Amino acid sequence: MLREIINQKDNLHHAYLVEGIYEEIFPQIIKFFENSLNFSTKNNPDFWQGEFDTFGIDDGRRINDLQSKKSFGDNKKIFLIKIDFITREAQNSLLKMFEEPTQDTHFFIVMKSSEILLPTLKSRLMMVKPYGKEDIDLEAQKFVAKFIKSTLAERLEMVKIFFGDTTKKIPADKSGAIKFLNELEKQLRKNIDTRKIKEKDLIIF
Repeated sequence: MLREIINQKDNLHHAYLVEGIYEEIFPQIIKFFENSLNFSTKNNPDFWQGEFDTFGIDDGRRINDLQSKKSFGDNKKIFLIKIDFITREAQNSLLKMFEEPTQDTHFFIVMKSSEILLPTLKSRLMMVKPYGKEDIDLEAQKFVAKFIKSTLAERLEMVKIFFGDTTKKIPADKSGAIKFLNELEKQLRKNIDTRKIKEKDLIIF
């Protein structure tokens, strides 16, 4: 579960940013709502869930309108939002909303990374990570660093762990592959920015 949120269940922050893969984090957050907060997410008009490839200014205005309305029950209102990318204008609209939060209204925003967020918006969010994510990140960093330094043949051998094996009934590791690609993109971008990367490193496979 998400220890930072659990520890604050009796005094929730108005807005959280959870970094990670939504498909993995979603069941953890729902379990927290249902079990720790005693907040039903089924057929509950005070629970709103949305997923956005791109979160724009119109989406921000809609969320602001929804959160400003009175709850249907005596309990809190909760918004669970997955965002892949968010425009600068939308970030500013959320910033204004979080500067004057509505009482008993809480936001849980899930993103793969907070790097694209404005510092001013990040300052209004409580940053949280799933259990063990720091360890997982470290292992991914080591794996990718080794991958970049390896030969093409070695790289092909390394990524076989994500493919699975139907003859041995070993399923493909899709989440592991996603984490690998995200970390690979991050390290390649960093190396390009600092001019530490060589042309041969860009030939991934």
